[in-house]
Amino acid sequence: MNRLYALASVGFCVASAALTITSASALPTEEVPKTEPEYIAKVKTAAPASVVNNATITMPQPDGSSKTIQTGSNGFTCFIGNDGTPECDDENAMEWRKALQAKQTPPNKIGLIFMLDGDTGTSNHDSAERHTHKHWVQTGPHVMIVGGAAREMLSPYPRDLDVKDPTQPYIMFPGKPNEHLMIPVHSEPITTGSAR
Repeated sequence: MNRLYALASVGFCVASAALTITSASALPTEEVPKTEPEYIAKVKTAAPASVVNNATITMPQPDGSSKTIQTGSNGFTCFIGNDGTPECDDENAMEWRKALQAKQTPPNKIGLIFMLDGDTGTSNHDSAERHTHKHWVQTGPHVMIVGGAAREMLSPYPRDLDVKDPTQPYIMFPGKPNEHLMIPVHSEPITTGSAR
């Protein structure tokens, strides 16, 4: 029953996300804005307004710390990654992210991440190898299902390092502790392959 509820929730989120995407959607740049108004504007491209307007928004500071520039009430935290990708993570996804950063086992929970502006691309083998452009994949608007409990949902999806079609669901970082399900919500031609 819990799995059915989780899948129904995921389906609802994906459908909601798809309704907020326009065909004029462009992929994000690698720029991380330095002013709060520009930063907030870019963050707001990550999720539906009903999510991001009620989310906590954090902004990196020059000293490496993070500043809360909007206090939320819905359990989501929105930010722009070091690669310029705006995203909004629910509480379970934030726990998953923190566990991975601390090199700990992710909690046995299912988390949801919105990236409705798409991403700036990475190596599907290892995000630390982004600079090599090997096994390169860049995905347009999508949501991600993450966490230890999400692993049982992954088996039916492609696990190739070289993603053949990033407009279809696939496993990101297959076989790694941070593997997760990528669910595109809009079909646009995107860059794939072993080199960019």
